[in-house]
Amino acid sequence: MTAITAQSAPYDYTKPAYARACRLIGTELGGRRLAPEPRTWLDGLARTRRHKTAFITAVWNTCFPSGVAEARRVVEAVYPHLDPDGRCTDAALTAAWNILEPDAHTWPEKVQNERRRFTDKCVTRALAEANTAVADHV
Repeated sequence: MTAITAQSAPYDYTKPAYARACRLIGTELGGRRLAPEPRTWLDGLARTRRHKTAFITAVWNTCFPSGVAEARRVVEAVYPHLDPDGRCTDAALTAAWNILEPDAHTWPEKVQNERRRFTDKCVTRALAEANTAVADHV
């Protein structure tokens, strides 16, 4: 079964991608927007800062960095490698691994694999906690 959507009006390319995606979800899937679109660039910046702060707190609580400064370094290294939906990618996990376990190359391979899986779970859990904290705030 194939569904086709007919355009009733000319497409407006001036709207931001977020607004176009929300319109598509609402039209095609009958969904609804969870969080309002940022009204200004400052609102978007505030949302990003709130998310980074929640992510730093979650990394501090779940990944056992040596300090808050290291937790911030992990978040700054991971953040550019998140996918568009805000989920971890392999590159993000590798960036976190390189900061949390800098001397891992000296360990036996079995220990490296175990610690890598543990770090991956910690970072993924921290990101989920940060996403939940920010979603609850909106």
